[in-house]
Amino acid sequence: MPVIILDRTSHPGNIGATARVMANMGLTELRLVAPQRFPHPEAESFAASGLEILANAKIFASVEAAVGDLHFLAATTNRSRGQRQTVLTPRQLATRWREHMVRDGVKGGILFGTERTGLHSVDVDRADVVCNIPTTGTYGSLNLSHAVMVIAYEIMLAMEANREMGLMAVEHKTLASADDMNRLFTHLETVLREIDFIKPGQGRVMMGSLKALFNRAALDKREVSILRGILHETIASRDRICR
Repeated sequence: MPVIILDRTSHPGNIGATARVMANMGLTELRLVAPQRFPHPEAESFAASGLEILANAKIFASVEAAVGDLHFLAATTNRSRGQRQTVLTPRQLATRWREHMVRDGVKGGILFGTERTGLHSVDVDRADVVCNIPTTGTYGSLNLSHAVMVIAYEIMLAMEANREMGLMAVEHKTLASADDMNRLFTHLETVLREIDFIKPGQGRVMMGSLKALFNRAALDKREVSILRGILHETIASRDRICR
């Protein structure tokens, strides 16, 4: 996974927020080039789960020193500077990253500039590729940690393409059988007629629509049981009210 390099960061909160983003996306190595205020309590307060990354951050006097051991470098910029390098979106960069990082011993980094002015042209020129985050409208500048998040997210997805990620939906344990569904539909039609929801002559069309709805849901046995319990209670509640 890439080294994240922040050049001349002016706001310590952005350093902390970047560390938090890195922790979220599985990145571990943070390098800071001549930060204006670091260490700083504000960085710690924004870091949350990234406190260890923040504590292990390395400080360098120049970009040249910070990137000296890297084999592949991407520089981020929002300005057109007549770049000679290939300009990639975060998703394209992630694909390129996966291609490079499969080789043993290859180490790469992503360079981000200071909040107000970005990277110096000389530092952009050090990079193998340039990464630009497309935005809509005339103002395309992103908060520093947000820019790190977008690129780190795409790289995480590309590098972990064969692994399931994120929240997983609960799978049905035992799907309801055809008999279970038929009993539900019989029960449902009986109740809907008793409460006068299905009017005379409407049963076939109405039940056809309801059967299609419930069949699309692929109900399990527990869900069918819950629905039939609701139907039982509907009639029981009506009878209690009518007494």
